[in-house]
Amino acid sequence: MNQILEVKDLCKTYIVNKRQNNVLRNVNFNLTQGEFVAVMGPSGSGKSTMLYTVSGMDHLTAGDVIFNGRSIAGFSDKRMSEIRLNEMGFVFQQMHMLRNLSIYDNIIVSAYHSEQGKTRQGRTKINDYALELMRKLDIIDIADNDITEVSGGQLQRACICRALINRPKMLFADEPTGSLNSKASKEVMEEMVKLNREGTSILLVTHDVKVAAKTDKVLYIMDGNIKGEYVLGKYLDEAQMKERERALNSWLLEMGW
Repeated sequence: MNQILEVKDLCKTYIVNKRQNNVLRNVNFNLTQGEFVAVMGPSGSGKSTMLYTVSGMDHLTAGDVIFNGRSIAGFSDKRMSEIRLNEMGFVFQQMHMLRNLSIYDNIIVSAYHSEQGKTRQGRTKINDYALELMRKLDIIDIADNDITEVSGGQLQRACICRALINRPKMLFADEPTGSLNSKASKEVMEEMVKLNREGTSILLVTHDVKVAAKTDKVLYIMDGNIKGEYVLGKYLDEAQMKERERALNSWLLEMGW
């Protein structure tokens, strides 16, 4: 399968009070097209920093990141903004949306700033696709609601719609279920599994074993480096969950979880 993401000897260093803090140290991994990968590790291990760096939201210090066949390490901020807008989707733990817009308008607003959104025909296609996504994620009935009038699970599904509106090559998710209750978390993960089955590549940071157990593979990061990986294979149905969670928990304990 084609690789959508290649990370080579990635390093990220911050200077704090004239002291060097090496957050990432020679990180290497690949993600193939259509793969669903989780990143786990203790607090402060570098999970979120890695996601931000490989997606170009933060600058790397050394190494290389090859996204969709291109090295993005030396791209300008403007060029990276274009790639994030048109080729990447993002879902975060904090569900930031504009309070003065409806759910539907929040979903389409970024797409209106894309190349497609510059024409009337393009905006019509965006509008139609937003409705299609909302039907697929079962939130079409809240399209006109304000963001304060929906549940946390509904709002996060709206954030997933927003992340997919420009048909990205890859979805990056940082603790997407972290602020949700167990029911809403399960609903959101079911939608992400469906998206992956339809071909969307996903890199997800999580601390939740139940979430990670639904991915194809888990990378364990500690002290800024990947210490191991555990291949789970494709998640098929709920009947597999107890065994997948048991196996993953056992491996995580071996890793020092």
